[in-house]
Amino acid sequence: MNPKKPFREIFKGLKPKAFVIPLPYFNPQRAQGCLDCVGGCVSACPEHIIVKKEATHPYLDFKERGCTFCGECAQVCAQEHAGVLEREHSSVIGAWALIDSQTCLSYQGVVCFACKDTCPYNAISFEGMFFPHIHASCTGCGMCAPVCPSQAILFVERKT
Repeated sequence: MNPKKPFREIFKGLKPKAFVIPLPYFNPQRAQGCLDCVGGCVSACPEHIIVKKEATHPYLDFKERGCTFCGECAQVCAQEHAGVLEREHSSVIGAWALIDSQTCLSYQGVVCFACKDTCPYNAISFEGMFFPHIHASCTGCGMCAPVCPSQAILFVERKT
């Protein structure tokens, strides 16, 4: 009998947990209030990027567009749920955008400035015509994600 495990079994369970992108203005100390809420923030969002499933926290989906920080979600939240979303919190989302160099066209030698051209905060720069970098001025708005032709924009938790 062969005691060796298949290669896929060795790495099973090592995949990082999926990260859900929190809403802007999110106050984690009041997060419990989201669990019983019906999600008025979802219908208030003019960009239609907020997803809320029953008994969970709402999160952002940047597949088609990003966040404009209009504040409509926070306004509805203040009316419905005593402000889990607070406009006083900065206009920054609790996520950092990262570029996956394995799938980014620019890292593969293809001229592509789609992410840089769409970034409203000028948070993406290139070394020459290749190798994009995301700077600390990134707000996590997600505007870059839906325009990336190779889906190379990833989001990770912003640790403060």
